[in-house]
Amino acid sequence: MIFDDFQVDKTTKVKVDMMTRIGDYKAYWDQENHTTVVMLPYKGKASMMIILPDEDKMKEVEGYITKDYIRHLKDSLHMSYIDLSLPKFSISADADLENTLKEMGITNAFENNADFSGISEECKLKISKVGDSFFTILCSSYQFHRDDIPSVTINRPFLVFIVENTTGSILFMGKINDPTAK
Repeated sequence: MIFDDFQVDKTTKVKVDMMTRIGDYKAYWDQENHTTVVMLPYKGKASMMIILPDEDKMKEVEGYITKDYIRHLKDSLHMSYIDLSLPKFSISADADLENTLKEMGITNAFENNADFSGISEECKLKISKVGDSFFTILCSSYQFHRDDIPSVTINRPFLVFIVENTTGSILFMGKINDPTAK
Protein backbone atom coordinates (compact mmCIF):
# COMPACT_ATOMS: atom_id res chain seq x y z
CA MET A 1 0.00 0.00 0.00
CA ILE A 2 1.13 3.51 -0.79
CA PHE A 3 -0.14 6.21 1.55
CA ASP A 4 0.01 9.83 0.48
CA ASP A 5 -1.43 13.19 1.51
CA PHE A 6 -4.83 14.28 0.21
CA GLN A 7 -5.51 18.01 0.63
CA VAL A 8 -9.16 18.12 1.79
CA ASP A 9 -9.13 21.93 2.15
CA LYS A 10 -6.61 24.70 2.83
CA THR A 11 -6.01 23.54 6.40
CA THR A 12 -6.82 19.81 6.35
CA LYS A 13 -4.76 16.94 4.99
CA VAL A 14 -5.55 13.25 5.37
CA LYS A 15 -3.46 10.18 4.60
CA VAL A 16 -5.03 8.07 1.86
CA ASP A 17 -4.27 4.70 0.34
CA MET A 18 -3.23 5.54 -3.23
CA MET A 19 -3.41 3.25 -6.25
CA THR A 20 -0.69 3.96 -8.77
CA ARG A 21 -0.37 2.64 -12.31
CA ILE A 22 1.52 3.72 -15.39
CA GLY A 23 -0.43 3.00 -18.56
CA ASP A 24 -2.60 4.20 -21.42
CA TYR A 25 -5.64 6.20 -20.37
CA LYS A 26 -7.99 8.57 -22.12
CA ALA A 27 -7.04 11.98 -20.73
CA TYR A 28 -7.49 15.67 -21.41
CA TRP A 29 -5.85 18.74 -19.91
CA ASP A 30 -8.35 21.63 -20.18
CA GLN A 31 -6.17 24.63 -19.35
CA GLU A 32 -8.88 27.15 -20.21
CA ASN A 33 -11.27 25.64 -17.66
CA HIS A 34 -8.61 24.65 -15.10
CA THR A 35 -9.20 20.88 -15.14
CA THR A 36 -7.47 17.59 -15.74
CA VAL A 37 -9.76 14.81 -16.93
CA VAL A 38 -9.06 11.08 -16.93
CA MET A 39 -11.44 8.37 -18.14
CA LEU A 40 -11.08 4.92 -16.59
CA PRO A 41 -12.82 1.71 -17.63
CA TYR A 42 -15.50 0.86 -15.10
CA LYS A 43 -17.98 -2.02 -15.50
CA GLY A 44 -19.62 -3.35 -18.62
CA LYS A 45 -20.34 -0.48 -20.98
CA ALA A 46 -19.59 2.24 -18.46
CA SER A 47 -16.54 4.36 -17.74
CA MET A 48 -15.56 6.55 -14.82
CA MET A 49 -14.67 10.14 -15.68
CA ILE A 50 -12.58 11.90 -13.06
CA ILE A 51 -12.44 15.69 -13.22
CA LEU A 52 -9.64 17.16 -11.14
CA PRO A 53 -9.89 20.95 -10.87
CA ASP A 54 -6.70 22.95 -10.49
CA GLU A 55 -5.98 24.03 -6.91
CA ASP A 56 -8.61 26.46 -5.55
CA LYS A 57 -10.76 26.12 -8.71
CA MET A 58 -13.44 23.63 -7.55
CA LYS A 59 -16.24 26.22 -7.16
CA GLU A 60 -15.47 27.68 -10.59
CA VAL A 61 -15.40 24.24 -12.23
CA GLU A 62 -18.64 23.19 -10.51
CA GLY A 63 -20.25 26.35 -11.92
CA TYR A 64 -19.86 25.28 -15.52
CA ILE A 65 -20.58 21.56 -15.21
CA THR A 66 -23.39 20.88 -17.64
CA LYS A 67 -24.41 17.95 -19.80
CA ASP A 68 -22.85 19.74 -22.80
CA TYR A 69 -19.58 20.41 -20.97
CA ILE A 70 -19.33 16.75 -19.94
CA ARG A 71 -19.94 15.78 -23.58
CA HIS A 72 -17.21 18.25 -24.64
CA LEU A 73 -14.77 16.69 -22.17
CA LYS A 74 -15.64 13.16 -23.34
CA ASP A 75 -15.12 14.18 -26.98
CA SER A 76 -11.79 15.88 -26.15
CA LEU A 77 -10.21 12.84 -24.49
CA HIS A 78 -7.25 11.20 -26.22
CA MET A 79 -5.09 8.22 -25.34
CA SER A 80 -2.10 9.25 -23.25
CA TYR A 81 0.58 7.24 -21.52
CA ILE A 82 0.45 8.60 -17.97
CA ASP A 83 1.51 7.87 -14.41
CA LEU A 84 -1.84 7.86 -12.57
CA SER A 85 -2.23 7.99 -8.79
CA LEU A 86 -5.78 7.76 -7.46
CA PRO A 87 -7.02 7.37 -3.87
CA LYS A 88 -9.20 4.45 -2.94
CA PHE A 89 -12.67 5.78 -2.15
CA SER A 90 -16.27 4.75 -1.78
CA ILE A 91 -19.52 6.61 -2.29
CA SER A 92 -22.96 5.82 -0.98
CA ALA A 93 -26.11 7.72 -1.74
CA ASP A 94 -29.82 7.39 -1.12
CA ALA A 95 -31.89 7.10 -4.26
CA ASP A 96 -35.50 8.28 -3.95
CA LEU A 97 -37.24 6.90 -7.01
CA GLU A 98 -40.73 8.20 -6.19
CA ASN A 99 -40.32 11.58 -7.92
CA THR A 100 -38.40 9.99 -10.78
CA LEU A 101 -41.23 7.52 -11.40
CA LYS A 102 -43.80 10.34 -11.36
CA GLU A 103 -41.72 12.27 -13.91
CA MET A 104 -41.68 9.15 -16.09
CA GLY A 105 -45.48 9.07 -16.02
CA ILE A 106 -45.84 6.17 -13.59
CA THR A 107 -48.60 7.68 -11.47
CA ASN A 108 -51.10 4.84 -11.04
CA ALA A 109 -48.92 3.32 -8.33
CA PHE A 110 -49.44 6.39 -6.15
CA GLU A 111 -52.72 5.44 -4.57
CA ASN A 112 -53.47 5.64 -0.84
CA ASN A 113 -52.54 2.00 -0.26
CA ALA A 114 -49.34 2.07 -2.35
CA ASP A 115 -46.27 0.79 -0.50
CA PHE A 116 -42.98 2.46 -1.40
CA SER A 117 -40.94 1.10 1.45
CA GLY A 118 -38.71 -0.80 -0.98
CA ILE A 119 -38.33 2.01 -3.52
CA SER A 120 -35.68 4.03 -1.73
CA GLU A 121 -32.46 2.13 -1.26
CA GLU A 122 -28.83 2.90 -0.67
CA CYS A 123 -26.53 2.37 -3.63
CA LYS A 124 -22.79 2.05 -3.19
CA LEU A 125 -19.88 2.70 -5.49
CA LYS A 126 -16.48 1.51 -4.40
CA ILE A 127 -13.28 2.20 -6.25
CA SER A 128 -10.48 -0.06 -5.18
CA LYS A 129 -8.33 -0.61 -8.25
CA VAL A 130 -7.26 1.34 -11.30
CA GLY A 131 -8.19 -0.24 -14.63
CA ASP A 132 -8.01 -4.01 -14.94
CA SER A 133 -4.41 -4.45 -13.86
CA PHE A 134 -1.73 -2.95 -11.71
CA PHE A 135 0.95 -4.11 -14.12
CA THR A 136 2.29 -2.49 -17.25
CA ILE A 137 4.42 -4.38 -19.71
CA LEU A 138 6.75 -2.22 -21.73
CA CYS A 139 7.45 -3.89 -25.07
CA SER A 140 10.15 -1.58 -26.31
CA SER A 141 13.89 -1.29 -26.28
CA TYR A 142 13.52 2.29 -25.02
CA GLN A 143 13.71 2.54 -21.26
CA PHE A 144 11.04 4.83 -19.81
CA HIS A 145 11.89 6.76 -16.71
CA ARG A 146 9.11 7.87 -14.39
CA ASP A 147 10.25 11.48 -14.86
CA ASP A 148 9.60 11.24 -18.63
CA ILE A 149 5.93 10.30 -18.21
CA PRO A 150 3.18 12.87 -17.58
CA SER A 151 1.82 12.42 -14.08
CA VAL A 152 -1.77 12.80 -12.84
CA THR A 153 -2.08 12.68 -9.06
CA ILE A 154 -5.59 12.89 -7.64
CA ASN A 155 -4.63 14.40 -4.27
CA ARG A 156 -7.31 17.05 -3.72
CA PRO A 157 -11.13 17.18 -4.09
CA PHE A 158 -12.40 15.93 -7.45
CA LEU A 159 -15.59 15.16 -9.34
CA VAL A 160 -16.49 11.68 -10.51
CA PHE A 161 -18.99 10.70 -13.20
CA ILE A 162 -20.03 7.21 -14.27
CA VAL A 163 -20.83 7.53 -17.96
CA GLU A 164 -22.48 4.99 -20.28
CA ASN A 165 -20.05 4.61 -23.19
CA THR A 166 -22.39 4.39 -26.19
CA THR A 167 -24.96 7.05 -25.27
CA GLY A 168 -22.80 9.27 -23.06
CA SER A 169 -25.56 9.24 -20.45
CA ILE A 170 -24.47 10.16 -16.95
CA LEU A 171 -25.40 7.27 -14.67
CA PHE A 172 -23.90 8.71 -11.50
CA MET A 173 -22.11 11.86 -10.43
CA GLY A 174 -20.48 12.87 -7.22
CA LYS A 175 -17.82 14.94 -5.53
CA ILE A 176 -15.06 13.47 -3.42
CA ASN A 177 -13.87 15.95 -0.80
CA ASP A 178 -12.31 13.40 1.55
CA PRO A 179 -11.74 9.83 0.32
CA THR A 180 -11.37 8.61 3.93
CA ALA A 181 -14.91 9.74 4.91
CA LYS A 182 -17.48 6.97 5.30
